[in-house]
Amino acid sequence: MDETHQLATPKKVTKQDIFLENFAIHGNVSRACRTADIHRSTVLRWKEKSDGFLHRYQEAKEEAKDNIRYEIYRRALEGWDENVFHLGKFSGVIHKYSDTLLIFHAKMLMPEYRDKQHIDVSGNMTIVTTWGNNVMSDDEDSVEASNARPR
Repeated sequence: MDETHQLATPKKVTKQDIFLENFAIHGNVSRACRTADIHRSTVLRWKEKSDGFLHRYQEAKEEAKDNIRYEIYRRALEGWDENVFHLGKFSGVIHKYSDTLLIFHAKMLMPEYRDKQHIDVSGNMTIVTTWGNNVMSDDEDSVEASNARPR
């Protein structure tokens, strides 16, 4: 058989490959571990010991996040069909949408819809350090001997 017609050697599928393929779908470590028949501590060990695995793990995580973003979009804007029952009997189908997921999608893409986060810290603070009978305050330039009761 000449070289141009040789069959490619199939790639060996490893437990890492199985884990990462499943993790990329749903982003759930425990579920992907069960599918790959490994313990979650194995994944932690791979992440610590192998930069290559860590890089592939991060890529799979981003893919899982994209899958979740798409599902949020789909349920918010495309909707889904849901069977309707009345008195235990099928009575039709209703097409539903999720306003809540639409809000999350808008917040992700549009900063003006995000929750405002503002922390206002104001006021004075004095730090007092004591050792033995000496007291030093952050607003003093020197150490004073104090006969006051211990704090």
